[in-house]
Amino acid sequence: MKRRTLAIVSGLMLILMATIACNLRIPGANAIDNAATSVAATVNALAGTAAEALTAMPHTGVTESATEELPTMPPPEVEYPITVSFATPDGSLYVWEDGMGAPQLLIPTDNICCTYISEDGSLIAFTRFVDNYFSSFEVINSDGTNRRMLLDATGAAALPKPDDAIGTEPDQIGWVPGTHTLSFNVRHYFEGPGLFMNENFYLIDAETGTMETLLSTGNTTWQFVWSPDGSKVAISNPNGIAVYDSSGATIAPNILTYPFINTASEYAWTAYPTWSHDSATLIARVPPQDPFFGTGADLNSSMWRVSADGLSGEQLFAGQMVYRIRGDTGVSPDLSKMLYLIQTGTPADNTYNLIVSNVDGSGSSIVATGQFQSDPVWSPDNSHFFYSVGWLPDSVPYIGQVGAAPTPVLDFTNSVGGKWIDDNRYLTVTNDGGRWRLLLGTVGSPTGVIYDSVGTSTNQITLDVNR
Repeated sequence: MKRRTLAIVSGLMLILMATIACNLRIPGANAIDNAATSVAATVNALAGTAAEALTAMPHTGVTESATEELPTMPPPEVEYPITVSFATPDGSLYVWEDGMGAPQLLIPTDNICCTYISEDGSLIAFTRFVDNYFSSFEVINSDGTNRRMLLDATGAAALPKPDDAIGTEPDQIGWVPGTHTLSFNVRHYFEGPGLFMNENFYLIDAETGTMETLLSTGNTTWQFVWSPDGSKVAISNPNGIAVYDSSGATIAPNILTYPFINTASEYAWTAYPTWSHDSATLIARVPPQDPFFGTGADLNSSMWRVSADGLSGEQLFAGQMVYRIRGDTGVSPDLSKMLYLIQTGTPADNTYNLIVSNVDGSGSSIVATGQFQSDPVWSPDNSHFFYSVGWLPDSVPYIGQVGAAPTPVLDFTNSVGGKWIDDNRYLTVTNDGGRWRLLLGTVGSPTGVIYDSVGTSTNQITLDVNR
């Protein structure tokens, strides 16, 4: 089950590796061996000048169609019941629906690592690892019926891979919005550290098990982010972001380009953009080309807004922000505000200011100062955000509010992250000395308990919600 913990905290591990390489420490990090070998010299040789390379790429020669279609009304949005799938430290799978007194056990102890629930809440995909090795990628109905295999270890090993790869497993997994189709990429393992993805982007029909390749990214490090309506997918790679339609056809090969970022390790950096609700635009955050050894303005991060069709783009902000190896933006759901950290004091202090501002950097204010265990998360209505100050085992949760002082949450401590399910309620996982709980928080009201491990474990709770 140790492999399960590694899969859960892969993003944090990447941050730690890059940080330790330059003798820094990120909030919430524990000391680990720096397995990654510095490749800063290679990275610097590959990198161009940031000012020249960091651009939004417009298209030229676009002509309007002579045919004008009559406007049509979009289909009404379906509001499915809030449903949560989660795997417990002992590798069991549960489901909880809003209003339930207690969660329903679907699969008892079975080495389950991570779960992915469909938008309508009817299907739960999950991965299993045995003795640190990928075992299977499966799906089950949320009522506990019809468990079936999507991809086993033999099938994963049969996918195209380099000759010297010693293992293959799914890496990033996500439902195509509004469908029962899962999308994913795979990671190859070698003797030694490093991140090497297969360039193919795969789809699996969760009803039939049919698997296909949607597209080839041409890269060995990349991430994907589907648009809210499922009509487009953004693929980010170490030098830029491309957008494709749901059939795999290219919409825009370069909506944003940026220089190769020095991570001081074998792990290449890729952006993780945030889509607008109407699936028309994206915002991406890009770190400085050399986050560790740059000086002055060369240490600025930048925020970019680009259209999904690649026809327009603009830089919204440039300034100091703590480096994020996974490329998250910290932008609110309506793309109007952002949360980010700025280091204060010396690097050895590991102390940061949490800043809230408009997305262009105006109207900024310091929300809190300290050490931060996990990333702050926005509520769907863009008015509240959940965060914690301090590291385990002394982390205190807060509810922040735009334009008002934050409020401490007094009936639990040691949150390792949060997820809002509506404008006033959120889920959080806590770790008190290895005892894990899944809690339901409500702004201004007592916190409820969905699950309590009671015993201790080095594994943790992983969850997904159809919101």
